[in-house]
Amino acid sequence: MSALNLPWPLLVAGTVTRDDVRTPMGANTDGLGGSATYFTLAARLFAPVSVVATAGPDFMSAFQTAMQGTGADLRSVVQSKLPTYRWFAEHDYQTGTTRNERSDQGAYRGFTPVLTPDQRKAKIVFLGSMEPRHQLRVLEQLEDPWLVAGDTMKLYIREQPEALEPVLQRLDYMFLNASEAMALAGVDTIEEASKRLRHRFTLRGLVIKEGPKGATLYRHDDDIHLPALPVDPPTDPTGAGDAVAAGFLGCLAEQQVENDDTLRLALAYAMVMASFAIQHFSVKGLQPITRTDVEARMASMAWLPSTTR
Repeated sequence: MSALNLPWPLLVAGTVTRDDVRTPMGANTDGLGGSATYFTLAARLFAPVSVVATAGPDFMSAFQTAMQGTGADLRSVVQSKLPTYRWFAEHDYQTGTTRNERSDQGAYRGFTPVLTPDQRKAKIVFLGSMEPRHQLRVLEQLEDPWLVAGDTMKLYIREQPEALEPVLQRLDYMFLNASEAMALAGVDTIEEASKRLRHRFTLRGLVIKEGPKGATLYRHDDDIHLPALPVDPPTDPTGAGDAVAAGFLGCLAEQQVENDDTLRLALAYAMVMASFAIQHFSVKGLQPITRTDVEARMASMAWLPSTTR
């Protein structure tokens, strides 16, 4: 990024949730979570972030407290009369899967995302995992963005495929974990999923996350794979995927150009941000860190981005 250029502001539309999570490291009840929350706390270290989300009266104060000092634009975060979205899950480290997952949409049942005039002009947008109808409404309000990225979950892949399809057709980058990618493609291997999804959608890039194995950026040219940074043992992987997206898109907001070098750098920042997210339950791994902490971890990497054909 040129010294004369400020990073492009980021826009995230996603969830604010009240989480009950169990992992082999213990349990955390009533933890702050959600795609918008994790993304903002990670991306704030790269660029200004505007947030589009909702929460109920039971948890709005917890969200606002977490946002203090981040500089996040919360004009499009609205308080609902309904309770905050609840999410329950158990993370199984042996299989690398999330089980006994259930949720209550709560405030998002009555949510209508509305962007301000300046938010409509955002150059980089992340549509965090939430109901496709909310993602589509945000897409319809955007005015010529440079890059739109998105995430989803198996619940919507399985139960709302017709609503999800027009959202995915309009994405430039897609962030999915391995099981989501295979479910969306209807195949049993990551390699086949990457091929089918890139053929089906007009993507500039597909990032498939594989937990401790790291992540791969699939493009039409060379694919880039990076291993995850070792965190042994991870405490809570809940927000790791949103932190990956935040590091990746935050880097591009700084670089303001998309080429082999900036994409490799973006994926490296993605892995670093995920490593912070999984160190503690809820958002506690991301809240206290500074850009200096991020750069120190980047500098300590024992590996370099590798390219595979």
